[in-house]
Parts: sequence; C-alpha cells; structure tokens
Amino acid sequence: MRGRHIAVGVGGSIVVAALLVTGVGRLAGFTRLGQTFQDADLRWLSVCFVGETIVFAGYAGAVRYALAVDDASAFRYLAAVQLVFASFAATQLFAFAGIGGLAVLFWALRREGFDRDEASVRLIGLNTAVYLVFGAIGWGAALWALLTSAAPLGLSLPWLAAFPVLVALGRWFTQPSRVRRWTDVDSGLLRRGLAVGIGATAWTREMLVDRRRRTLFAWIACYWLGDIASLWAALHAYGAGPGVPTVTIAYATGYLAQSLPIPFIATAGVDAATAFLLQLLGVRLDIALAGVLTHRVFAFWLPVIPGSIFALTLPRLGRRLGTDPVAKAPST
Repeated sequence: MRGRHIAVGVGGSIVVAALLVTGVGRLAGFTRLGQTFQDADLRWLSVCFVGETIVFAGYAGAVRYALAVDDASAFRYLAAVQLVFASFAATQLFAFAGIGGLAVLFWALRREGFDRDEASVRLIGLNTAVYLVFGAIGWGAALWALLTSAAPLGLSLPWLAAFPVLVALGRWFTQPSRVRRWTDVDSGLLRRGLAVGIGATAWTREMLVDRRRRTLFAWIACYWLGDIASLWAALHAYGAGPGVPTVTIAYATGYLAQSLPIPFIATAGVDAATAFLLQLLGVRLDIALAGVLTHRVFAFWLPVIPGSIFALTLPRLGRRLGTDPVAKAPST
C-alpha cells in the first residue's frame, strides 16, 4: 500500500461522508442538526474514546490468538496491534466486503510460516469467531428488545429465528467425523475451498470448547461491546437516552450494510442504516445522525491515522514476523 493509495481512499471517504451528511441531513433539517451539535455535552466524548480503545485492544487480542504458531506460544501483542490498525485502514479505505483487511492478516499468517491452506483456515476461522460473537450479541439484544417491547417484531424476530439456525448448521458441519471426511482432500478447487471453510468453522469450535483458548471470544466481545458503547455514549452526548438493547439492535442491524462490496460506501452504508434504524426505534433523526457521525469520528477518522501509518510500514513489520521470539501464551 502506497501513500497515494491512502490519499485516494481518504479523499473518497470524505466525499462519501459529505454525501451522507447532505442526504440524511436534509431529511433531518440542517438548522435543527446544527443546533443539535451546538447543544452537545462534550463530556460523553471521553466514553467514545475509551470505547474505541477497547475495540482495537480487543481485536488485537483476538488476532494474537489466531496468529499463534502453536498452543505453547502466542503472537506478540504489539505486532498484533500494528496489524489490526493496518488491516483497519485497508478495510475502511478500500472496502470490498473487508477483503483489504483480510489480505493484510493473510499476509501476516504467511510471514509467520503457515502454509496457504492453514493460513486460510485461521483467517476464516477468526472471522467466523468474530461474527459468532456478533450474532450472539445481536440475538441477545433482540431477545431483550422483544421482552421489553423496545423494538418492532419485524426487527427482533429475524435475529431470534436466524441466529440459532446458523449455530445449529455450524455445529452439524463441525462434527468430528464430518470434518475428517470433508477436509481430507488433495485436489479439486471446489473441494479444497469447502475443506478450508469446514476447517475454519471447526477451528472456531475448537477454540470455543478449549478452556485455555476460550479467551479469544472474550477479546472479540470487547471489540463489539466497545464499539456499541461508543455509539451509545455519542447519542447521550446529544440528549438521547436510548436503552442498551435499542442501541445494540440498531447497531447490529445497521452493521450488516458493511457487507456491501462497494468501495468507500461500506462505512457510509452503516452510518445511514444505523441512523434510520435509530429513528425507527424512537430517536429523533437529527440526534441519531449527530450521534452516528460523532461515533464515526472515534471509530473511523481517528484510527485511520495510525492505521495508514502502519499500513505504509508493513514491509518493515514483515521483516520481523516469523523471526522475533514469542512470549508465552496466556493461561486463560
């Protein structure tokens, strides 16, 4: 990744952000939106900062487990932090369904000495674990919202129905006998791809059932909960007081917009969807937009600065990967 690529990515993100403010701001009313920003309680911004610090610390902890060479060693935490920031910049500035960030982590796995198949298994397995926790948080928020009538049934019921089905399918596919049968392949692109997918899901299951490695999911929970806390605090800064399940289900549902494989649009898609979902759940549109934009400052614009720096210095990090001594793995 070169400096001009980052400049193009940042420029594109600024244009998309401006279009978001113009489009949604017109519906909210620019005068009202401006007054909302003026009335902000800036003390809540410290919570946004702490929340996003937890986000990157949590994901770095998860990456450390994924890049561990074996059960007796752990990837260096500071190197994991650098990789997380670099992959963040690659994902956000060149967002094709997160492929930019995945490429950075795949490169790191290969530099650590994993062969192509094992690197793919660990990379997909890490993302499976990330979205397993995401789904669990969304499901819990949907159940809470259903019991407290905090969200329409049309918003909560899909979560309550779909997530258990996906978990059941994952459990069925990762039965040891099936994993051995489907991953024991030597040729065929389609069969090898299926083997990697099954192997990745099985890796996630192994991490979940092993007490020593279950901490991976605690790190991932920090990643999601820190981001939700940041959005919650940003909304409170403008006088809104939505409950935790309301913010969580709007956040989780809006986040699905990030799967759109369109450059630059992923972040704006999340922001627009989340703002309208918050309005649906009772938050005034001007406050919802102000809160989402403020959250985005801490979730995107501030981290993209160190992320771009670390992306530019990836070759230097690559020369150290696979050669530095590793620390002992955490016992929990």
